[in-house]
Amino acid sequence: MKRTHWGKDVKVVALGSRSLLCSNDQVLYSSKTNKKSSRRSEAEITELCLDMQKSKVSGTKRVNNGDEKKKAKQLTCCPYKASSDAISTLALHSLVRPSDIEDMANLGKASHTCSYYASRAALAAAEVVVLPYNTLLSKQARESVGLSIKNSLIIIDEAHNIPETLRNISSCTISLAVLEAALSQLLAYIRKYSDRLAGRNIFYLGQIRRILVSMIKYIKKRPTTSQQQQQQQGTTRKEMMAAVALMFTLKLDNINLFSIVRYLEKSRLSQKLLGFVNHTAATAEGEDTANTSEPKKKEFMSKHISSMSIFETFIQRLTGTSREGKIIVEWPSSTEGEDSTKQSPTYRFVQIHSASQLDNVVEEAHAIVLAGGTLRPFTHVAAELFGDDIDVMSAASTAEGQLARNYDQLPNKSSSIPSSLVQVTPRLTTFTCGHVIPQSNVLMACLSSGPTSHKLDFRHTSRSTNEMIDELGRSVLNLCSIVPKGFVVFLPSYNYESQVFQRWRATGLLSQMSKKKSVHREPKNSRDLEASLARYSSEASTTKDGALLFSVMGGKMSEGINFADDMARCVLVAGLPYPDITDPVLKEKMQSLDKEYRNTGSIGITGQAYYQNLCMRTVNQSVGRAIRHANDYAVIVLADYRYSSDSRIWSGLPQWLKRGGSVPRQSDAVFGKVTKDITSFFADK
Repeated sequence: MKRTHWGKDVKVVALGSRSLLCSNDQVLYSSKTNKKSSRRSEAEITELCLDMQKSKVSGTKRVNNGDEKKKAKQLTCCPYKASSDAISTLALHSLVRPSDIEDMANLGKASHTCSYYASRAALAAAEVVVLPYNTLLSKQARESVGLSIKNSLIIIDEAHNIPETLRNISSCTISLAVLEAALSQLLAYIRKYSDRLAGRNIFYLGQIRRILVSMIKYIKKRPTTSQQQQQQQGTTRKEMMAAVALMFTLKLDNINLFSIVRYLEKSRLSQKLLGFVNHTAATAEGEDTANTSEPKKKEFMSKHISSMSIFETFIQRLTGTSREGKIIVEWPSSTEGEDSTKQSPTYRFVQIHSASQLDNVVEEAHAIVLAGGTLRPFTHVAAELFGDDIDVMSAASTAEGQLARNYDQLPNKSSSIPSSLVQVTPRLTTFTCGHVIPQSNVLMACLSSGPTSHKLDFRHTSRSTNEMIDELGRSVLNLCSIVPKGFVVFLPSYNYESQVFQRWRATGLLSQMSKKKSVHREPKNSRDLEASLARYSSEASTTKDGALLFSVMGGKMSEGINFADDMARCVLVAGLPYPDITDPVLKEKMQSLDKEYRNTGSIGITGQAYYQNLCMRTVNQSVGRAIRHANDYAVIVLADYRYSSDSRIWSGLPQWLKRGGSVPRQSDAVFGKVTKDITSFFADK
């Protein structure tokens, strides 16, 4: 927006989380001396922020504990939110010109004012709002920040992430600890106010108590698991069932959950219990502090969210259809010595069919634009987001077929758009264009064997063998000699990346690579990502030999990262990142898609096609890191024999990369031929 002639006149607000916008280091970090390793989690930051807003005291107090006196810190009122006038001033200042999250956070620190609440104060006057998926897609989240999307134009970038985001928003987990806390609060509330409650209230509170008791009783009985099942399922025992089956299992099938949900909403019981519990806790706080020497580490539970509120959300999910979601009951292993916070059994509602979850946005908005570089096949996106609308599904299928037949007409950056590539229906318009780069600026090579002619087979059964890891290492080592500047390698998983480095250290291959290029690895912690990228970028661009970066497909660097120019003159993708086919949620999703495909007369996609698309979408995201502007150039190496032998995999690659070509011959996928082509490609540049 800053680059446009009208950008200076547009009022823009960027909404973000507290962890991104908070200016108070006392909230963000638990240690002043080592901020890098002591940054608090989002939940902890939110909890502390809300605590500080309620606090009106400063300094410390002393409490007696036997003969000792201990200092107990008390939170002070946050100085960054002390003045509402300062927040209003910062809000107005942020609207003067378009600013992003980093700009807003820096403004807050410079003015010693809370950027988080200033961005929300500026919302009413904003013309353009930039916000995370979760805030946009959740009606409750929009209402909490005061955002209305009535008659708005919604533009969703990287829209392939929306189905997964919708599933995460709609899913709900309730642990044994939360159930016990909700029951304890409910019983205390009934004891306190039973004489004042009407008979109708007593009836519903009794039913809620019965549900809680049954859920607690069932989840405390860990089912016996055979040794074979433990080996197959790991350390956690899981059971998946429909909501109706769960109610029968709990012997609660005679309870009307819809009535319970209506009562919880109208009575606002969760809010009442939160106030009641906080008041009771505040009364007993001094006594607890004095009598407790070393409290046990318990599951994190917010003081600002009632346990009954989590229970209410879970019951709401149970009122949906079995097609929309399932319940997974999980019993983690009770291994001694492990963190007890990870050992609590849980009920987890998982969303299977997410199409209806987008309705609240579709109904309010004027129009929605789903944009992204990996939205094909359209039928995959339509099945995920609009599976209930046969007209939209049919239009997406038609557009997909039309595009496949007219790929040669795809326009580049300045060409007009052929009408055959724009499909319009009353509710859906699809548009596809070609890549901005000329064909001569990208070389795509399938690599089916390494320097010693060993077959590159990265299937789960063979990829962890020493022979396969060594052949991959030799391939990367040889390519380092002919690839200038930055070289990015994408591996299938974090576990495999660890295996690879362990083996290469032992064999000396890693040492040989470091002599050709400086070696970098994707950090496991998100907070280290920016610093790692900066180091890699500097060495890839400024040093003579460049740098080598190892990343993970579907990881932190496979999406949204700009590896332009010398940061990635070559991208090598090792293997195919197929999801775990044994995952019960994935299996249920695939079965649901197969059933819908049969019932709608072959409109949409099958479960197997969905599974294939998930893999290829991850591959395409990784491949797309390299070519970032019209004058960029790079080599794409797809290392696995399946890329040059399986037509389904080939068809899942982006059209701009294949350029309409057919599956390459095996003679073109051997290491010698590939390195020769790469050498010639860079010689021309």
